[in-house]
Order: sequence, then structure tokens, then C-alpha cells
Amino acid sequence: MLKIGEIVGPHGVRGEVKLIPYTDFPKRFCQLATVTIRKGTQMRELNLARVREHKNFILMEFKEISDRNQAEELRNWEVVVPYQSAVPLPQGHFYDHQLEGLEVFDINGNLFLGTLAEVMHLPANAVYRVEKPDGANILIPALKSVVKAVDLEKRRMYVAPMDGLLE
Repeated sequence: MLKIGEIVGPHGVRGEVKLIPYTDFPKRFCQLATVTIRKGTQMRELNLARVREHKNFILMEFKEISDRNQAEELRNWEVVVPYQSAVPLPQGHFYDHQLEGLEVFDINGNLFLGTLAEVMHLPANAVYRVEKPDGANILIPALKSVVKAVDLEKRRMYVAPMDGLLE
């Protein structure tokens, strides 16, 4: 399942929740009739009564949730969709789950750096945490000047490491 948002708490007293969208397509929430939410191994499906955008958040009202206390119980639940329901991305853009697990090589393809273990979303840009064969980590900025190619079929990423990056 692909995480497209996280409920961060109630909004108001009538059971509405505030959600941080983790998608570049926040309008997708307005097109949903139901949502699947997940917390750990628990999953729930809820019917939407109303969805609206508010500042940088999405406000959702569910038919099953009628007051602030019930909405509070949904804090930290994730809104998820099946991978096949993901919005197609433009050429050269990838979902985190597509990148995690890729083998990372230098641009020449002759030096194996490690396996992409995590995509970290930081304020300036995303950073790829690559786990080296010895267990140490390399942090690679997700910049076009550094990441030169991604081959999903071969499950490889090719990078041009900046000076000092591999030390």
C-alpha cells in the first residue's frame, strides 16, 4: 500500500480530521468516496462525507466519525491506496517504494556503493540513505547533478558522487 497522507488530529468538534498530504496530487482526495486508513497492522475503510483543502492540509469528514473524540482516535493513522491506484508520475520521477531496494553504482557502473535503504524527505531536498556492504551508510542528495540514471528494470541507480561523499 502506498501512503498518500497522514491524519495529524481532529479539526473542530464535529469529527472532522486534519490530514497532511504526502502526494503531489492533493486534488485526488476530493475524488474519493472511501479511504483506507492504516496504523501498524490495523486497517480500516471509512466512507467520506466531505473533503476540502485548508491551507496546506486536507480536511476530511467521515460518515462513521461524529465527534472530536472519535476523530482524535484517528491521529497518526495513514491514508493508503494500493500501488496500482497510484497516480502515474511524469518521466524521470519515481515513488519511494520504486527506489528503495535499488543497487547503487557509480556512474561508470564499476563501483557498487550499496543498496538504497530509505528515501528521506528533508526541507531542502530528498536524500537517499544507501547502506554499504559493510553496514555503514552513505547519504546521497536526490539531485539531478548527482543521480544520473535510474533503471527500474535492472533495479539499479547510477550516481556521480560529489567530492568527499564516499569518505
